[in-house]
Amino acid sequence: MNTISNQRRSLVFKAFSLIAVAILCISTLSQTVHADMGPKKSIKVYLKNLPSEPYYVALLMPGKLPPDPYSRYRYVKIPEEDEIVKDILFNYEEDGFVLFSYGGGSTSIESSDKIKDTNTISYGYMVPSTFKVIVVTKSGEVTVSNEITAKAFHSECEYDYSKNTLTEVNFASNFSKNLAIESFFFCGATLFIEGIVLLCFGLFRKKNLLRFFIANLITQTLLYGFNVTCRLIDPLWKFYLLFWLAVEALITVIELFIYLKKLVRKDGTVSVKRNIAYALTANFISAFIDIPIVFIAYMMK
Repeated sequence: MNTISNQRRSLVFKAFSLIAVAILCISTLSQTVHADMGPKKSIKVYLKNLPSEPYYVALLMPGKLPPDPYSRYRYVKIPEEDEIVKDILFNYEEDGFVLFSYGGGSTSIESSDKIKDTNTISYGYMVPSTFKVIVVTKSGEVTVSNEITAKAFHSECEYDYSKNTLTEVNFASNFSKNLAIESFFFCGATLFIEGIVLLCFGLFRKKNLLRFFIANLITQTLLYGFNVTCRLIDPLWKFYLLFWLAVEALITVIELFIYLKKLVRKDGTVSVKRNIAYALTANFISAFIDIPIVFIAYMMK
């Protein structure tokens, strides 16, 4: 009887210790994580069939013209002889689009001389999801592309000046690669965390490992499908955090069902209470530690 009582106390102690570690991790992360950390969205535009005369090219974003655009873009340097281009770009407002600005009086306006070797413009900070490309020649001719909404986190686009068309390219390969890397990282982290919890609960046995990997294969596949769906269907992404909590709850139920009467202890017996405690604890800790990363991914979409 004392042995059983001691085992229960040990189990409770391990469970609370793991929860305490999770809380400590999340508390530490919350002190160091802020909105400017983590990966940044980016836009790269490949330009083709450009005008023969010198020109300037920039990005447009949804917005309203500020009361004093010259103050807003005060750090942008354009030669005095191209004042006409500066006036056009700084005062541009049409169809709800204005010159892209990432705050602090800065933006990026590239001249044909500067990009003649690459014919590429790149943006990597506070980039808009929806945008257009504007080209202004030194003579004052203005050409504005169609608007697009980037699907990829690191978006690559092609702008054909002669056809005045802007399209996103390499989306499938970039999307698949980025999501595969992300999923591999999360799957590895989940296996590591829940494996440690399995060990702490005295359930790290050969007979249990197969069920452990099968359960995580099923649930990680579900999570992967969920992430793909949310990223491809933009309205769903707006409620990503809510849906993520629901999916995590579903994953806990699935693993609970798989583990309930299948995980065995060292003596070959099954403790339903211990298996329930393991499933709940393991999923709570892994989900709890994932919260800052999931939040950053949502904010940086």
